[in-house]
Amino acid sequence: MNIGNGLKAIVNVAFWLWVILGALIIIGGFNKDSSGQILFGVIGGIFAPIIIRLVIFYIINSFK
Repeated sequence: MNIGNGLKAIVNVAFWLWVILGALIIIGGFNKDSSGQILFGVIGGIFAPIIIRLVIFYIINSFK
């Protein structure tokens, strides 16, 4: 039994929830006058979870 696969599944669930939340923030930003909410949604809701997911997967794979 490989515990790494289970950890990756947990990380993936959190990752997709975070990306969906970021997409909702981006969509909500189109109704505002400033583009600050769109920028926050792109950085905090799209790029940050991708980088964090890659780092966590790298750490999980290092235990093999």
